[in-house]
Amino acid sequence: MNQHANLEGGCQCGAVRYRLTTQPRWVGHCHCRMCQKAHGAPLVSWVAVPSNSVVFTKGMLKYYRSSEKAERGFCPECGTPIACVPASRPGEAPSIDLALATFDDPRTFAPMMHVWCDSAMPWLPINDHLPRFGQGITADDAAE
Repeated sequence: MNQHANLEGGCQCGAVRYRLTTQPRWVGHCHCRMCQKAHGAPLVSWVAVPSNSVVFTKGMLKYYRSSEKAERGFCPECGTPIACVPASRPGEAPSIDLALATFDDPRTFAPMMHVWCDSAMPWLPINDHLPRFGQGITADDAAE
């Protein structure tokens, strides 16, 4: 990650703005069906950080529970999907995944992996050398 002290982003219309105050736990491409449907795209790139490291500087997200495993946050004005909040696992600090493309400079982040590849679109080739996980990851997987 670039050495910016604080990284910022927000929705398309500008009603919601946020600032990241720490290094990401992981950055990756998710191919799960929930992300595909929520974003209308074959995959979504996420920046995962501890929940307490995101400061909303303008507006607030509206949330909906997309499954028993997560809720998703979006701009209530323009609908930009911004966040996925996974249910905390025992022993893990709460986290939030921010859609990489909503950062002001998404080039700052280099993806580290592909997750939920079991749901990847067969017509979208994955031609990089990043690690692939058939399903989700654990904190241990992200640390490797």
